[in-house]
Amino acid sequence: MFPHALLIAAWLLMRPVTRRSGWIWLVVVLTDAGAVAASKVLYMGWGLHPPGLDFIGLSGHSALSFLIWPVVGTLAAGCARPGLRAGALLALAVAVSRLVLHAHTPSEAVLGGLWGALLAAIFLWLTRWPVAVPAAGRWIALSLLLPRVAAYGQTFPSNPLLGWVALRLSGHTAIYTRRELEVPARTRKPEPGNAGP
Repeated sequence: MFPHALLIAAWLLMRPVTRRSGWIWLVVVLTDAGAVAASKVLYMGWGLHPPGLDFIGLSGHSALSFLIWPVVGTLAAGCARPGLRAGALLALAVAVSRLVLHAHTPSEAVLGGLWGALLAAIFLWLTRWPVAVPAAGRWIALSLLLPRVAAYGQTFPSNPLLGWVALRLSGHTAIYTRRELEVPARTRKPEPGNAGP
């Protein structure tokens, strides 16, 4: 999902009329990704998570989908409502797919989606969308679907990387995994291995 966000930033920054929006977009995307990474590192390194939830970190796919696709829909449609609806439906499909694939629990997917949707709303409000988007700009927005096709079946090794960061920051010899959520708190110890998706 991150390449999509960078392509949107590049397109917005190239055009003088949308350059301010481009800088706001970069801040919003980094805030989104930073919160997702922090939630996972806090669990991997120290086992921190909301009490009573099967939660080891925000779903990055859900968070980025609910941030990116409503904005892409708005750019492609040139107006807020139809574009937002189409983008939200696509983002919802991505979040549901994470549950179907057992990549995330409902709490991880829902909280990730809500976080991304909040940031999308902030971005669209700050940039005062809808704005006049030239036809060429709409084609550029639609072309953001191409990286999806090109990168099909490939994944960025974010969890091993975040696990490495968590170990360096916490000083522990092993990261917390989803297995620790099933163990009583007083006997909980991190186990070797990578965290769940």
